[in-house]
Amino acid sequence: MGQVLPEEINKVWEKWNIRGMLILSLTLQTILIFFAPTRKRASSKSLTILLWSCYLLADWSANFASGLISKNQWTDPKPNQLSEPRRDQKLMALWSPFLLLHLGGPDTITAFSLEDNALWTRHLLGLIFQAFVCVFVVFLSLPNPLWPSILLLFTAGIVKYLERTVALSVASSGKFRHSGIQTKGLKRSDVEEGLEEPTPTDVFGLLAWMFRTERRPMEIVKPDRDLTDLEIVQHAFTLYSHFTSLISNFVFSFRDLKASQALFNVLNPQEALMVLEAELCFIYDALYTKSPVLHTKKGFLFRVIASGSLVWGFCKFHYRDRKSLDQFQHTDVVITYTLFLAGIVLDLISTFAFFLSDWKLAVLCKPQENPNSKPSRVSTVLNWILGFKSLRWEKRIDDHEVIAGPVLLRRWDGKIDAFNFFNFFLKTDSPRMTKLFSCGSFVKWVYGVQGYIVHVMTSNKVAHYILYPVKAFVQVLRFLVGYVIDRLDVKEFIEDMRVESFVSSEPLTKSLWSFVFHQVRHKSKFADTEENTKMICSARGEWTLRENRCSRRLIHYVENVDYDETLLLWHIATEICYQEESREDHDEHREFSKTLSDYMVYLMILQPQLMSEVAGLGMLRFKDAMVEAEELLGESFKKPKDVRLVGEKIVSLANGGVTGELGNESILEGASSIVRELKQMQEGRNKWKILSKVWVELICFASLHCDATARLELLSKGGELFAFVWLLMAHFGLVD
Repeated sequence: MGQVLPEEINKVWEKWNIRGMLILSLTLQTILIFFAPTRKRASSKSLTILLWSCYLLADWSANFASGLISKNQWTDPKPNQLSEPRRDQKLMALWSPFLLLHLGGPDTITAFSLEDNALWTRHLLGLIFQAFVCVFVVFLSLPNPLWPSILLLFTAGIVKYLERTVALSVASSGKFRHSGIQTKGLKRSDVEEGLEEPTPTDVFGLLAWMFRTERRPMEIVKPDRDLTDLEIVQHAFTLYSHFTSLISNFVFSFRDLKASQALFNVLNPQEALMVLEAELCFIYDALYTKSPVLHTKKGFLFRVIASGSLVWGFCKFHYRDRKSLDQFQHTDVVITYTLFLAGIVLDLISTFAFFLSDWKLAVLCKPQENPNSKPSRVSTVLNWILGFKSLRWEKRIDDHEVIAGPVLLRRWDGKIDAFNFFNFFLKTDSPRMTKLFSCGSFVKWVYGVQGYIVHVMTSNKVAHYILYPVKAFVQVLRFLVGYVIDRLDVKEFIEDMRVESFVSSEPLTKSLWSFVFHQVRHKSKFADTEENTKMICSARGEWTLRENRCSRRLIHYVENVDYDETLLLWHIATEICYQEESREDHDEHREFSKTLSDYMVYLMILQPQLMSEVAGLGMLRFKDAMVEAEELLGESFKKPKDVRLVGEKIVSLANGGVTGELGNESILEGASSIVRELKQMQEGRNKWKILSKVWVELICFASLHCDATARLELLSKGGELFAFVWLLMAHFGLVD
C-alpha cells in the first residue's frame, strides 16, 4: 500500500514531531504568561480568541508530546538505524518532566472560564496519569546518566501541577459555599458572628482546606486624610477576605457589613472606585489564577521547592562531564538548554510578578494600628510601587475627566460600552462615542461597500452597462454566500456580528461615577430595616418617581411592565428627549442619562447572559420594536438618517394612536407617552435629573438580580461598570 505523504515529509515528521511539540508547548506557555493578565483589564475578542486557543492547545500539545515520547521510548530502533536515536532517548526522558511543568500551567491563568474550575478532579486524574507516564518513560531509559536532573525536574513538575489542581479546587463553586450561609428564610438576627469554615473530611477537600486563609474579624479605620495606594489595596483585600461568600450568592456577617458601610460612608467616590477595582481584581485572581494557593505559607514553600528544583536541575545538567553530553545530538542538546533557560526565565518573571502583586503586598504589609501615624519606609516603597497602578484622571476637551494611564498598568480599562436603538435602526454611528473595530465592523463595511456599488450601478446608466458583468458577479457571489450561510446554519452568528458592529465605547467620567456613588449611598441611608432594604433593592425607578411626585402614568412604565420592556421604553424616550435639545446646552444629568441608557441596552442585547433573570425576552422585544418602527415610519424615512427627525416623527405618529388606557400601548407608543409626560412636568423640576436617577435604579436592580456566574464571568472579559455597581451596593448593605 502506497504512502499518503511523501517520504521527505515522513522523515521530517519522525525527526521533529517530539521536538516540535515541545517548542509549541513552550511557546504557548510564554503567550499565556504575558497575555493572560490583560484580559481582566481589557475587553477584546481577538485577545479572548488568542487566549482561548492557547489555553486549549497548551494541555493538548503537552499531552500529545508526552504520548510521543513514551511511544518513542517503547519502540525499538529499526535495524537500518544507527545508534544515535537510542542514545537520544535518554535525553528525551529528561523532556518528559518538562511537560509536567507545562501542564502545571502559568500562575496567571488556571481556568479560562468558571466551568473549568469544576473540572479540578479531571486535572487531579491527569496529574496521576502524567506522573505515571513520566516514571514509565524514565524507567525505560535506565540506566540514564541524567537521572539527577530528571528527579529534580519531576519534583518541580509535580509541585506545579499540584498547585494548579488545588487552585482549581479552591475556586470551584462548592468550596466557596463553606464560607457563608444561605439567607433564604433567615433574618439578620439569626446570623451570628464567628461562623468558621468546617474542616472537610475527604482527602481532596483537605488539600483545598490546607491552603485556606485565616479569617479574623474585620477592622477597617480610615485615616483623617486621603487613602494611600497601599491602604487602598489593604482595605480591598480585607473586604475580599470577609466577603468571599458574595461569589456564590451567599450572605456575609452583618457585623462585617456594618464595618463595610462605615468605611464607604466616609470614602469619597474616587477612593471607593479604587477600592472596588482592587477588590474585583482579588476576586478575579481567586477564580482564575493560582493566587489563593501561592499567597499562603504552604504555597510559598512549595513554590520555593519548585523553583529551586528547576534551577538545581539545570545546574546538574549544565555542569555534567562534557563527554556525557557529546554523545547526544547537538539539536537535542540545544532544545534541552532552551527548555531549561526559558523555563527559568519565565519562572523568574512569574516570581517577580508574584512579589509585586497586590495580593502579596497586602498579605506581607499589614495595616498600621494607628492609621494617622507616619508611614514606615517599607510603606513608602510599596506606595511608590503601587503608584504605577493608581487610578489616574485626565481632562478631555469637553472638560470631562476620564480614566487615563497605560492600559497594561490599570486594574480596569474604564470603558462603558453602548448600543443605541435609533443608530441600529438607521444604520448610522453615534457621533459622541468611540467606535470599536471588530469582525462585526468588517461585516458592516462589506455590506456598505456592496450597497454602494449596487446604488452606483442602478443610478448611472453608463455605469450600469459598463459594469454589468461586475454587477452580475456580485449577484452570484451574494447568492453563493447566502447559500453557504444557510447550509452552515450560521445566519444568526452573522447577524450577531452585524449587531456588534454598532457597539461603541466611551470612557467612564469622574462625574458619572460620582453621581452613581452618591445615589447608591443616598439609598443606603433608608435601608434601616429589612423591609426597606427589600423595597430599595426591588426598585426599578419607582422610588425616584414617587420621591419626585411624578405622574401615575410614568410610574406605570416602571412598575407594571416587564423589566426588559421598561428598558426599551425609557431608552427610546431618553434618546428622543436627548435629540430634541441642543448639544451646546451642557447638562451633566442629560449626559448621564444618555450614557446609562445606551449601556443598559447594550447589556440587554449583547450580554443576554447577564440579564437572563430579569430581561429574558429583551432581544425579542427589541426586534418587535424594530418592526414597529419600520411599519410606523416606512422605508422612506430611513434615508435622512437623522435621529432627531425620526424621534419627532415617532412621537407625532404614536401620540395619534394612543388610546389613553395604560397597558394597551406598544413600545413606541409607550415611549412617546413617557416623552409627553416628561414635557408636562411642572416648572422647576429637572427631567434630566429624574431620568438619570431612574437609570441608576435600573442598573442597580439588574446588578442585584443577575446570575452570579454570569456576573463573575465579566471579570475575565475586561470587567464592566455593572460589576462595580453590584459590589458597591453589597458594601452599602443593599442586598436582597
